[in-house]
Amino acid sequence: MATATTSSDVRFKPVARRRVAAPEQGVLTMTNGSLSAGPSCEMDKLIVQIVGKDHSEQQQVLLVGSDGNRIYQSKSERLVNELFSSILKVWDHIEGTHLHLQIATLEGEPIRLPLLSGTKVTPRQADAQFNQIVPVLPFVALPGSKTVDDMGTPVLARAGYVYVFYQEKLWRELEIHVSENGNTYHDIDLARYRQQSGFLAGERKATGQALEDIWLPALWNNRHVQTLQLCFSEIQLSAARLERLEKDTASRDQRCNSPDLSGSKMRFKDLYKGKPDGKAMLDAFSGFDAKNPVAQALIAPIKATRLNLQYNAFPVSLAAPQRARQPGYERLLDHPARYLCDLSGQYPVESFREAKAFLAQAGRGVAVQDIRHLELTAMADALLASLPIEADAEPVDAGVLWEAQAGVVDVLENARQRQVCGVLLDDACYRLRHLRQRVDTCQQLFALCARHAVLHPHHASALLVQQLVVPRSIRGQENPLHAAMAKLHEPGRRAINQCTATVQRAVVWRHMLSAQDALVASLKQSATEQMLADHLSLEGFDYVAAMYELSRTLATLALRPSNVDPLAPGGDMMDAVTGVGLWDQAVSLGQKFLNQIASDDTSPLHLMLWPECDLQTACAPYVVPFTDDENKGDGRFRATELARFETQPAPDPIAQVTLDATTLANLLAGDSLQNFFLINNGKATTAALVGIFENLQSAADGAANAVAKASQTLASAKGNANSANAKVRSANDRLARMQERLGANADKINVNRQGRGVQQLRSMMPEHFGAAFLIRRNLVTPQHYVFGLEDLPGRESLPKTSYGEYLRPDGTPFGDIAPPHPSSIRLPKGDHLVLVIPRGHKTAQVVGDMNRTLKKFGKQQARWVTRSWVIFGRRAD
Repeated sequence: MATATTSSDVRFKPVARRRVAAPEQGVLTMTNGSLSAGPSCEMDKLIVQIVGKDHSEQQQVLLVGSDGNRIYQSKSERLVNELFSSILKVWDHIEGTHLHLQIATLEGEPIRLPLLSGTKVTPRQADAQFNQIVPVLPFVALPGSKTVDDMGTPVLARAGYVYVFYQEKLWRELEIHVSENGNTYHDIDLARYRQQSGFLAGERKATGQALEDIWLPALWNNRHVQTLQLCFSEIQLSAARLERLEKDTASRDQRCNSPDLSGSKMRFKDLYKGKPDGKAMLDAFSGFDAKNPVAQALIAPIKATRLNLQYNAFPVSLAAPQRARQPGYERLLDHPARYLCDLSGQYPVESFREAKAFLAQAGRGVAVQDIRHLELTAMADALLASLPIEADAEPVDAGVLWEAQAGVVDVLENARQRQVCGVLLDDACYRLRHLRQRVDTCQQLFALCARHAVLHPHHASALLVQQLVVPRSIRGQENPLHAAMAKLHEPGRRAINQCTATVQRAVVWRHMLSAQDALVASLKQSATEQMLADHLSLEGFDYVAAMYELSRTLATLALRPSNVDPLAPGGDMMDAVTGVGLWDQAVSLGQKFLNQIASDDTSPLHLMLWPECDLQTACAPYVVPFTDDENKGDGRFRATELARFETQPAPDPIAQVTLDATTLANLLAGDSLQNFFLINNGKATTAALVGIFENLQSAADGAANAVAKASQTLASAKGNANSANAKVRSANDRLARMQERLGANADKINVNRQGRGVQQLRSMMPEHFGAAFLIRRNLVTPQHYVFGLEDLPGRESLPKTSYGEYLRPDGTPFGDIAPPHPSSIRLPKGDHLVLVIPRGHKTAQVVGDMNRTLKKFGKQQARWVTRSWVIFGRRAD
């Protein structure tokens, strides 16, 4: 007969008795192949297998009576195997009982969660039992930034939250704490925060005791648990977001992973024994050369094993030895996993040494062959250390980040010995942050390379030769000046590279493109969209910060290397020794992606970034809604929530909880978001709202212009081909017709794009821009202030960066680097739309005063002031 106790007998206390049964009561140990040593005849038993060994008593499986009070004691059996060990919990089967998971807490009653109702008699099995619980550690893949082919090696998830959905309801929410000794997991008692209509708003505090792993159901009655879904989040999800994920199956499926958690000796042997482990994955992916066919063949089995990790639980022993996570430092690295998996602490030293060796060889003008493991931040710091200190700069110890770190013990050592499992979850938020920071590092390196190059006395002439003589062709046409390169011997060619930092810049150029391509690949994933919905479903300043962070990330995609490389005025560069060149694509992958989401008003990202708007709405003053936008938990644009912060002071950075909010608050406190609203409003959150608009509008405009220019070029090429043998029409006639067709199409696109931007700006800042609207140019009256067309400063007061004028042999300037035509020539004739505001409005006065005083500013001040009126002054052509 089974014995029973009341629930009060098994309540957990922080130090006192925590077991249901006596410590050694009914414990039987069996080794591999000795399962027959168990009871020879079992009748009506219920068996639950818990994978692994040496489990703490802070998580327990309880067999509870139908009244919910009686708890039946179990007997335990240990099954020990080299690859797969487990504990069997055995009860006499009793009809009407239920299985529960009980979790020890630091305060109050223990957390009790339902596992299985309607238990059945369980026949004993030789390997995997019919009922199975798997203790898991949450892992994430940590790829590098140098290639989209890097799938990443599994490392422990960083600090954040793990969400477990079971039977279409949120079942567990655990907070991850990270220490030098490894991760611990702390449950949140969801019952305290759940109400009939959803969840209580606000913070949910973890009260569970520190756990070494997370127990999850894998098999019930010999069937896989199909309704278990997991996800990792950097932030604690809002109440609205949790309600959305519970009710919206499609969103939950996209957001969560549903791995097969079941394990057995046979299964783990088939999937993982003798297969590449985490260390092999790290070495293969971080050193992968996509152009090498041999490398392609060798990496195939490693990719197969890596994909198995994505869909199945795996033994922790498969993961590479690693140190505790340090996300802030990791984002400085192109190969963060190589740092984490170096227990000796020498990776920073080796990276800095390799960077200095690269700079030494590149400084001789010779391309370096193997740069797969080169860390660009180390390269930037080494290059900075070699440059003279600028007059207004403070001395910086560039090598401090690259000192040796203390050697550590593998944080997975205990988990390996206990033979628990891992599950691989997505961390798209980390991926976006990491890649954007890598692009930021590339921008810094381009500036440092330019400073390094100009130190050479013959820099100016070398740059001229590189742009006009070294290329075999320019804009698709043979370059007659290239013939002079045949007279130049290798020392002279190397000198050109030296004086223009070509080798160094080429490395940065390629890496920037790779990081941007990887960023696009991540943003296209539905899991990434859902992660962004997590952040954009927050409330208050956290929501403002999430919007600003996303706008910065998208603005990164609009950049081309030549935009941020001061030594590439023509949009390309050529190695004078190898003849290998780099040039801007007509439309980059990032620009294509930006244009797509900006044009498709049904895409999830579009709905998160912009409000609904049509031309009729944009052509009338903004009407402030009577009710606030509802947070539906899908991340959609909520103008009224953003508008709450239009005139609020910047919050205290120390009081912020999320990383986005802390970052933005620090930017506001440090005057890093420079625009003219800071002058008039002080350190207000207004600057962040303007930044959101500027980042998104500039990115969308740049992408649309690139796509339109590429389409125009393609149309021109097709027109030339079709008319090669037909000279009936004159060249001028063909050009006029083409411009007419393209102009009509561009007018429609620009109206939609600019109207949407106007609506976004007005809805976020109704006090400043609610009165602004689009109007036909011929309907403007003296009562209208026209943004961008009034009180403009003279050309001489605007900031300029000039690197000289390059001429063809006949003396005419090259078209790709010729100075722009005067704005009066570019201004289209006809009935176009302009943005106006009543002349007496305070914003008109602010903008007008600022434009009129631009001439009084120095170039450095005018540089950032100009940016605002250029954005606000865009015409909807």
